Amino acid sequence: MSSSSSSSSEQCDVISLPEDQVFEMLTRVSLDDLAACRQVSTRWRRLTYEPAFAPLHCRRADAVSGYLVQTVARNRYHATFVSSMHPSPPPADLVSLDFLPSPHVRVEAVSLHRGLVCCVDADADAATPRKPASYYVCKPATRQWRALPNPRLRYRTAATAMAARPGGVAEFKIVRFSVPTLRDCLRCEVFDSRRMEWRRSADVAVWPESLVEAAPAVRAHGAMHWLRWPDRLSGGAEDIFAFDVKTETWRLIGLPPEATTEKRWAGKKVAAVEGKLCLVVVVDEEVEIWVLASYRQERWEKKMTASLTRLAMEEGNSFILRDLYASDVAFFNSVYRVLWYDFLRGKIAEAPLRHKGIQQVFKFESDLVPFEEIDERPNSDFKWVCKP
Repeated sequence: MSSSSSSSSEQCDVISLPEDQVFEMLTRVSLDDLAACRQVSTRWRRLTYEPAFAPLHCRRADAVSGYLVQTVARNRYHATFVSSMHPSPPPADLVSLDFLPSPHVRVEAVSLHRGLVCCVDADADAATPRKPASYYVCKPATRQWRALPNPRLRYRTAATAMAARPGGVAEFKIVRFSVPTLRDCLRCEVFDSRRMEWRRSADVAVWPESLVEAAPAVRAHGAMHWLRWPDRLSGGAEDIFAFDVKTETWRLIGLPPEATTEKRWAGKKVAAVEGKLCLVVVVDEEVEIWVLASYRQERWEKKMTASLTRLAMEEGNSFILRDLYASDVAFFNSVYRVLWYDFLRGKIAEAPLRHKGIQQVFKFESDLVPFEEIDERPNSDFKWVCKP
């Protein structure tokens, strides 16, 4: 038998294993390899999104999973890690930014893979040459950081996204959209870790003020997504701005007609669940969840409609829906608390916050493996630094 036939036979044997054995095996796969395992088959993918999978996988694979909640109060930014899988509150040093050289940083973007965070010195002033802004990329779970060169800071940032390559290759990209002087498009800059420099990419013909303010990028289908407010270029309808980091191309995705006509003034949020782009529509005490069933054809399907009356009765009306944690679990926040709420079973977990004034919520997953040095050239400005 040839080696290729033998390899195919072994792959078939693994795929045809009983479901409980496959589940047990996947819970021991490293977080870095989990993305590849989800591409093996639909059954493997489904198993990794079952409610019991994530807590068990985090314990066995030495990983952390939750949210980085960024708050701002009295002009001071704070990033707090919260998780439904760790003690409440988690240990202060589990995921923290206190090891960075600047004592006051603002989180700009978080990568879906590798647990990398892009930060900027919040005390710096782009207009003051004596104290220019400092960009950092860090891995909080291993307390590593490195300084990055600055982009063109004379232009105000409109949105930032970060993508890290899964697998053994330590590479990442940062995409920064800024507002040019004429305010007629989005100015695009891309930082590539292989070259350790920013470069100018093609401008995007999108009105800068149309991007929903303070909304983190949502990664799904290999692209970054932001919800857009209506503007004169889109004919007065809301849509989703999608940017492919790999090809550096963009497109606008229309929303379901029911969400733009019947529920035009409803609260909307873009999320990603099980690798698919979702739209959450909140009207009074009811929530609708739409899934983009066909990304290429832009075909939306309504997945579910759920009532928030029980949540309002038990917790009050002060909670704001921030993200979809799973297909039927949402992440909410109030002034000093966050909670995970199952639309069918009720509250799952909650965690306190030390600071009020939530500005952004970033989904965060990371292993505890140090991020390998990318650039081996003898340049002392771009070396990884570890703090115990």
